[in-house]
Amino acid sequence: MVMFTAEQMSNTEYHATDEISSSAVKTVHGKSLAHWKARSNFTPTPAMAIGTCVHDMVLEDGQGVMRGPADRRGNAWKDAFADAEAGGKLLLTAGDYDLARNVADSVLFHPVGQIMAGNDTVNEASFFATDPETGLELKCRPDSYRMSGGGIVYDIKTCQSSLPRDVARDVNTYSYALQAAFYLKVLRLAGYEANRFSFVFVEKTAPYAVNVSELSDDFLQYAEREVDATLMKIAEASLVNRFDTGYSDKVNTLELPRWLQADNFDNN
Repeated sequence: MVMFTAEQMSNTEYHATDEISSSAVKTVHGKSLAHWKARSNFTPTPAMAIGTCVHDMVLEDGQGVMRGPADRRGNAWKDAFADAEAGGKLLLTAGDYDLARNVADSVLFHPVGQIMAGNDTVNEASFFATDPETGLELKCRPDSYRMSGGGIVYDIKTCQSSLPRDVARDVNTYSYALQAAFYLKVLRLAGYEANRFSFVFVEKTAPYAVNVSELSDDFLQYAEREVDATLMKIAEASLVNRFDTGYSDKVNTLELPRWLQADNFDNN
């Protein structure tokens, strides 16, 4: 069993390791091997910083974040940034910090927040395992993993809308199903029981509504097959050290969308 708690391995240390993550699988599956290799130059956006802050407030009591001045201009921000950097903390503007606080509190006051604070739950732990089919080294870092109840993973997702139809769209748009299947796979390979994956969707605007959702059995099985196929694709590419886009060199023809075709309009 290979698990490191948040105290044993920080988020920065985890991301510095070379094992295959769910982000790699999602990028290869949704784009290409070349896009995955190019992600080393990826730069987080301010919106992602707010999401990171929410996670820290829910899972780590906000120890890794700091409330800064109202904007990023002037000496006040420079001084605050220096203090945050010295303390290894993420600095947010006062407005972004307060927003993150409201979002995090909504999760903490929800029943799922109480579960993530339970004694049988570990937060921000890092898991490592070897895939026997491909030989690839894998890793995952669940937001929260409850060891009882058959092994349940909880993953916090900040969103614009937590309505069921909207979270269903986000699951497809951002390949969240692949993430769920990958995390469960790594946990099982590491020797841990893991049978359920719960998405904790929480809105970034008032009333900061929370929606806890899980994949159906057939959806999860589909995602498991896609994860296995993608891992094999990565393994085969690694053997020959070739990570291309898979795009054709030929000119592509873009057809007129059906909704723009004249037959779809009433000309009367």
